[in-house]
Amino acid sequence: MLYSPIRRMIVMPANMTGWFFHSIARETGKLGHLYSPGAQITPCPWFPYAMDNGAFSCWDRKTNTFDHDKWDNGMLKQWELLILWSQCQNQKPMWAIVPDVIGDKDATLDRYNQYVGIVQEANIPVAIAVQDGMEVADVKSLKVQPDVIAIGGGDEFKWGTLDSWVKEFERIHVLRCNIPSKLYELEAMGVESCDGTGWNRGNMAQTTGLEEWAYSNPKPTTIRPSEHVGKHTKRSEKQQITFA
Repeated sequence: MLYSPIRRMIVMPANMTGWFFHSIARETGKLGHLYSPGAQITPCPWFPYAMDNGAFSCWDRKTNTFDHDKWDNGMLKQWELLILWSQCQNQKPMWAIVPDVIGDKDATLDRYNQYVGIVQEANIPVAIAVQDGMEVADVKSLKVQPDVIAIGGGDEFKWGTLDSWVKEFERIHVLRCNIPSKLYELEAMGVESCDGTGWNRGNMAQTTGLEEWAYSNPKPTTIRPSEHVGKHTKRSEKQQITFA
């Protein structure tokens, strides 16, 4: 299928910085950050950022099992603190992924209904991580509709159902994409963003591929480093967030 680009896509290489990523971000406007609980850094204006929920760290790839104790007794609180942290920043997040359970459709839908209110109360656009077996109808039946569809699950599900999500929802994020050739395909489909931690792990083909893609359709940022230094935002009582 042929696609026409409708927006400039952003790649989020976790929270990676360094001169290489700063240069590409400022010169092309095509890099951002995806922060996991406990791994956030001070936001930089040429790195638009979104927030993950940490559920992936509770999943064992070898056994395909989810550690619910680790989530309930540690990661949940870290995720809540990440949401709270974002409210103290002058630069606001693009969206936040509501807690999910890797590879489990029903548990993910339950978690979404349970925790979506926390993201809403923080006035952050809501993202749902769709998992294996989930269909468009499952998402459209939710009482609180997400602003962003984050396509997760296994590779077969993710790449096999991508078209259906793109056709039905305006804002799409693809989780765990570290393949340079896929970037052109996703951008042409109108995908808003994707993330991956493999762009700077020693594979020069990946690193070079990311760089070549970014400079293929650049839009340099006009923000100067000095423009955001020392800025602080006072928060009123209405902006305070508490967790039960």
